[in-house]
Amino acid sequence: MSQTTTEYHSATPSMVAPRSAFGRRLFDAAKTHLRAVSWLRSIKRRLVETARGSEDVIYRQSEVAQKSLIASWKQLQASGVILPLDQVGFSRFSEFEEDGHLLYLLTLAGSTSKAVVEISSQDGRVCMATNLIVHHRWRGFLFDGDPVFVREGRRFFAGHPATRSAPPVMRAEWFTRDNVNHVLAAAGVPDEVDVLSLDIDGNDLYLWSAMKTRPRILICEFNNAVPSDLALTIPYRPGFSFAALPADQAMFRSASLAAFVAVGRRKGYRLVGMNALGFNAIFLRDDVLATEMPEIPASTLDANPAAADVRRRWWPRLSQLPWIEVPSDGKL
Repeated sequence: MSQTTTEYHSATPSMVAPRSAFGRRLFDAAKTHLRAVSWLRSIKRRLVETARGSEDVIYRQSEVAQKSLIASWKQLQASGVILPLDQVGFSRFSEFEEDGHLLYLLTLAGSTSKAVVEISSQDGRVCMATNLIVHHRWRGFLFDGDPVFVREGRRFFAGHPATRSAPPVMRAEWFTRDNVNHVLAAAGVPDEVDVLSLDIDGNDLYLWSAMKTRPRILICEFNNAVPSDLALTIPYRPGFSFAALPADQAMFRSASLAAFVAVGRRKGYRLVGMNALGFNAIFLRDDVLATEMPEIPASTLDANPAAADVRRRWWPRLSQLPWIEVPSDGKL
């Protein structure tokens, strides 16, 4: 099929060829005539160019804005001013304000490998790693259990001006606590990574517990329906999928914040913050920004109104389900 025919078909999906021979001849004649109308093809091209141009403008503007932010943050740091995380958040590719959180922490701490790993990245258009990959030229290693997302993500990064020459590694993988280290190593993930994002809505804590990779920054989604004083996780099942849960148990997944804190302490990490809605936690390795970013308690979550609302609606239904208690030493 020619380029012109492809453009015409995508622009007029509602035209369906008739079944009779006479009708088909009329249909083909109409197609030929319409394809010859240059303004139709011109409109289609302009729409595509406008969409691409708008994204390119956003990309260029964000490049400038983020460089300016980094410069101002470094000046404040040199003056001894450390900003709280709730004052530095912004979203470029993250769903909420975590792009700003990560960039600020990396501005303060610097980077060692400029490598970021995301487990459950979907297609990369909305995820924690993409801002660092696109705007700061980091090496990215993105994984998702759905090969359709991975295919679409490869197409996205192959077409983006910042990554078309060096796209991130994207692989369709189903992680378990038994294969996590092998999968990461096979994908070429270096021993030292600056950022790891973990959000699989299931066996998250078991993966984190088993993982040998020790990122300098861990950002992970936790289950904020569980009270902050309870260290609980779901029972481990390699094929667990929350999509298969009944509607009244849809939040029976992942692990509580206190459970992540317990495992994090065993592995040498401390909780330093969370997003405004209280379900994404940020942990720093103990050798990273030890003075600038002190540990905060899991009970900080109790003051979050969004998390309190989730807990009020869901915990009565979830409290009787077969949770696994995580001991204080963080050993699963």
